[in-house]
Amino acid sequence: MEKLIGKVLAKITPSAAEYRAELALADKLIGKIKSMEGKHVDAILAGSLARNTHLKGDRDIDIFVLFPKHLLREEFVKEGLRIGKRVLKGYKWFEAYSEHPYLRANVNGYDVEIVPSYKIANASELKSAVDRTAFHTKYLLKNLSEKHRSEVRLLRQFMKGIRCYGADLKFASVPGYVIELLILEYGTFENCLKAIAEWHFGKVIDLEGYWNEKDARKMFPEAPLIIIDPIDKKRNVAAALAKEQFERMVLAANAFLKKPNEKFFFPELVKCWGIGKIRQMLSKKEIIALQLAYPKNVLPDIMWGELRRLERKVATQLKQREFDVLRSDSWTDEKKTIALIYELKELALPKTMGRIGPFAEDLENQKRFIAAHKGKIISGPRIEKGRWVIETRREFTDVKKLLCVIAKELAKKDKKDVRRAIKSGCRVLDKEGIEALYGKNGEFQRFLTRYLKGKEEFLE
Repeated sequence: MEKLIGKVLAKITPSAAEYRAELALADKLIGKIKSMEGKHVDAILAGSLARNTHLKGDRDIDIFVLFPKHLLREEFVKEGLRIGKRVLKGYKWFEAYSEHPYLRANVNGYDVEIVPSYKIANASELKSAVDRTAFHTKYLLKNLSEKHRSEVRLLRQFMKGIRCYGADLKFASVPGYVIELLILEYGTFENCLKAIAEWHFGKVIDLEGYWNEKDARKMFPEAPLIIIDPIDKKRNVAAALAKEQFERMVLAANAFLKKPNEKFFFPELVKCWGIGKIRQMLSKKEIIALQLAYPKNVLPDIMWGELRRLERKVATQLKQREFDVLRSDSWTDEKKTIALIYELKELALPKTMGRIGPFAEDLENQKRFIAAHKGKIISGPRIEKGRWVIETRREFTDVKKLLCVIAKELAKKDKKDVRRAIKSGCRVLDKEGIEALYGKNGEFQRFLTRYLKGKEEFLE
């Protein structure tokens, strides 16, 4: 373990020269902001670079421009963008959106973000979600030791390797701040993995001891992992973590402790299967897909949030029409194409379905049972094994036709970006259609190969 950790650290720790170069550019940009006339009162460096917990090659610089809390939101946004555009003049910038707009650009090979934020005294004065960031930086700088920084890097790279890291909605995982808090809680990378290996749904971590576990779970009943923000006791900083990702973390921690290996940190790229293998695997499953066009001028992080929600929504509608969804997933190349994949128990259902009603002697509820299916009954009512039974006509027996109907409904009443994605190009893909998309798109090849393999890379 010690030898492996040393080898990994050597690969992921930025050199002193790299760190100085990153700080020099950050200082230069912050200096520009501070020298400008405007309504801002300060500018600070945030993110992992500010805490010296970043990984070699990350090259991210997050700068927060602080404004007085009395400034109206409209002026706050306007001034934040104005300052960002002036600082990034001469570079290709684009507008991103979290709770409010901010700017991103690549400056001399570094990914720079200029984010407006309010300067507040404590979390009770929050006016925007990003206002906590300055407090996060202050808290971590106070509590992280030099030893902690190496442990953070190890845990960060491990989570990246098992695909459980990232603040973006695309990943449904844990952000860097959570990684740092976990190391503060458990001390070392190895101790952290030993703890994760024992986690169960609803795990609570509260470094400042704000709540007892029972009350914390009441506040966040659906969260697999609850990590109370040390500077805002009403916030779960692991809220974006999906149940599947939580389970992946537990599985990976157990697998690594049993057999430590560098592949957990640096997995090999997925080797895409040939079309023959894909065809063979698809023939063994009942799979259908909904292909959409990626809407223009929509940031990936925003679209991924919509995509995850859309995937669940379509699955729910399939289940409501009695199609048993075994598994689903979503994918986009973030440029042209979106695909929602659904693996079902069966692609076609019988024309009729038997429905069991109340007990034979319950005549009052029998009337309600019959009324609820009025116009759809093709056989019955009759008594079988002491209960009323009817057979009804199914509205949809072919999943392909049903998906077409669902797509038309969503094109009329879903959120704007989803409506645009459907109207710009929507197709239901059977197995042949999925094969055709596989042959055209390399990113979809990696996604579908991983999906059909159905096995975690770190278990291979």
